[in-house]
Amino acid sequence: MVEADKTDFVKVVMGFAELKGKQLSLPALELYWAALSDWDLIQFKAAAAHLLKTCEFMPTPKDFEDLRKAGRATAGEAFAIAVAHAASSAYRRGVTGVDLIDRCVRMIGGYGAIAICDEDKLHFLERRFVEHYGALEDAEEVRHALPAISQRLRLDA
Repeated sequence: MVEADKTDFVKVVMGFAELKGKQLSLPALELYWAALSDWDLIQFKAAAAHLLKTCEFMPTPKDFEDLRKAGRATAGEAFAIAVAHAASSAYRRGVTGVDLIDRCVRMIGGYGAIAICDEDKLHFLERRFVEHYGALEDAEEVRHALPAISQRLRLDA
């Protein structure tokens, strides 16, 4: 959102507070704005409408972020994409282009390792992929949100 959206944003948050029997101070509203201003206003309003139907209590910014996370591909869905890419032999022409998937595949031995893996042993690779996927997804989220405090490894140095 941009500063011009702040009035509409405050109306939504104040409406929530009123419906949930809460009162918000100006500092509390500023904290909500700071935490949620990276949302698109239309998406924020849609999320707010959903949370109004599903939250018993006043939603926190975490409730909004949980909705955002629910919209992402799961680790299992990501592994299915990797397996399909390996099975089609498309990996010989390059990676999927989905950075998180491609990085996790490299961590478990590459697309070639998936391609030659016996189907009855594929679950071992999947378990390792899922572990890496979860850890990298969380790390990337923090690195993106707080670039000033995150230190990135340089693998090309």
